[in-house]
Amino acid sequence: MQPEKIAILVDSCSDVPAEVLAAADMALMPMNVVFRDRVYEDRLTITPTEFYRRQATEKATTASPTGKRILDALERIQASGYTHVIAVCISAALSGTFQETQLLAEDSPLTVHVINTRSVGIGSGFSAIYAAQLRDQGLAFADIIKEVERVTAQTKVFFYVPSLKYLQAGGRIGKVAGMAGTLLNVKPIISCDPEGIYYPIAKVRGAKRTIGKLLDLVDGAIGDATKVNVAVCDGADPDLRQQVLDQLKAAHPNVTDWYAGDVSPALGVHTGPGLIGVGVQVLD
Repeated sequence: MQPEKIAILVDSCSDVPAEVLAAADMALMPMNVVFRDRVYEDRLTITPTEFYRRQATEKATTASPTGKRILDALERIQASGYTHVIAVCISAALSGTFQETQLLAEDSPLTVHVINTRSVGIGSGFSAIYAAQLRDQGLAFADIIKEVERVTAQTKVFFYVPSLKYLQAGGRIGKVAGMAGTLLNVKPIISCDPEGIYYPIAKVRGAKRTIGKLLDLVDGAIGDATKVNVAVCDGADPDLRQQVLDQLKAAHPNVTDWYAGDVSPALGVHTGPGLIGVGVQVLD
């Protein structure tokens, strides 16, 4: 029997930190970010820095990766000698990437399993990181899938969003909530429910209190876990990201691995600049 050679394919909205992506030799499916002048490929032809600079004065929208982009990624994986693929996608309730990848994988000579993380940002990216770690430990394809699916179900993500206007424009929490929040200085923290649907898990008045609530939510998600990984990502606010990271490290010295990175342009379209996201991956 031919030995399994397993590749990891991940969409760009999963926010796997660039250095981790490269070290694990992950293949990237870039979401499309659309400005008036052209369509950009998330993280490939537009960087987070450039995106957030332009977003200050221009409107952007998003679209799932093209079928050609996904097929090209699968063909490159096959040409590199891989036989199996674990594809990690953000919630199928938020994007068509999961369904598109599943459909295109049916005609691939590769053995492909697509994971619907029912999460977004680094909450989804954790699944790709864990899959790569298990692969490097020598686990079989079927065993990696089983373990990643188990851990995915107990992985949480929380996003602090300083402005409601991008959520409102995207219809994510409804116009009434957006108008009330603007008037009352309410800052939402958003998450994904068990079905992978984007929703406001908390609404707190004032930025300082909101960060405090974010830290409380992370505390609750970590609970009494004995093995847990945490990541903090930012949308054009690295100073606040570092502040949150420092506070979490001081409060949770027993966390196994810490990660830090930026929020993808395609996710930033719906959340705007200044976002701080925290992912909590409970292994045991």
